[in-house]
Amino acid sequence: MANNKKNDVWVRVHDNVGNAFICPIDGLKDPGLATEEELGNCVDNGVAGRYAGNINISESF
Repeated sequence: MANNKKNDVWVRVHDNVGNAFICPIDGLKDPGLATEEELGNCVDNGVAGRYAGNINISESF
């Protein structure tokens, strides 16, 4: 069984110009308003998409 601790959960967020990122939920104060500093801990959605089977991405937060 997979270990689903909070720090293992990632969410999709967008920057202020609409670029999509995958971010660890525990690294965001507000997933709806990710700062540039917080986005530094994220992965570009296009890159993460190739490895999505290895990432637990929550569709709600």
